[in-house]
Amino acid sequence: MDFSFFLIIAAVAVLGYFMLIRPSRKQQQQQQEMMNALEPGARVMLGSGIFGTIRHLGEKQAVIEISPGVDLTILRAAIRNVVSADDDEFEYSDEPDAEVSAPDETMAAFEADLASPFAPPEAEPDESDESDESDESAEPEESEPGGDAENNDDNEEKNEEK
Repeated sequence: MDFSFFLIIAAVAVLGYFMLIRPSRKQQQQQQEMMNALEPGARVMLGSGIFGTIRHLGEKQAVIEISPGVDLTILRAAIRNVVSADDDEFEYSDEPDAEVSAPDETMAAFEADLASPFAPPEAEPDESDESDESDESAEPEESEPGGDAENNDDNEEKNEEK
């Protein structure tokens, strides 16, 4: 075999290491450093795209607050990255906004919806609907005389033969 063939194989292996393996290890190292630097109060984004603030950290799990008063227990591995204040599009505070309706009004509207969940929407009937109903309410079709009796007699004869 030729020496140049082994040189090409070695060059491809070295190139593959620097193109594939080394960047992957570097990214894993950065992720591990980020996980070790996590502490309560940090704003994070999960792999699913949910943003939250870390409240408690354990060895394998973390509790994050995704909105005021709503905590979520997650695996630490689900944390994708730490979010800076510049990355957050919205700001949340524990103080209620003036625009938000009072809880009593919201609850009353919710209870009203629950009271009649299957109420049909009120719509004016179409003329075509009325004509269909009048056709259906006409006299019922009569069955053939003796049709049912003949079937019953045949069934009784079969049962007696058995």
